[in-house]
Amino acid sequence: MKVNGVHPAVPPPAVESTRAVVPEEGGGQWMATNDVVEISEAAKLAVQVHNIPEIRTDLVARVKAKIEAGTYETEERLQITVEKLMEELLP
Repeated sequence: MKVNGVHPAVPPPAVESTRAVVPEEGGGQWMATNDVVEISEAAKLAVQVHNIPEIRTDLVARVKAKIEAGTYETEERLQITVEKLMEELLP
């Protein structure tokens, strides 16, 4: 492989803001317009699906085993759950 000197990196040219213009009706004058972006419901749903946290299968398995063994629903857990529900319902 032959290298023909080292050239400094050249940054890309600056991007200049541009705006679309359309002629006003009947006057021949040009006026600026604003772009509009509409996001479909399907795209919004796709974002929500993408943001769902991963399932913690190890935790699910432990909780499932405790429920099946009858050791998950303790008096303390029930009390905490009732308190959280009351906070949500009666802020």
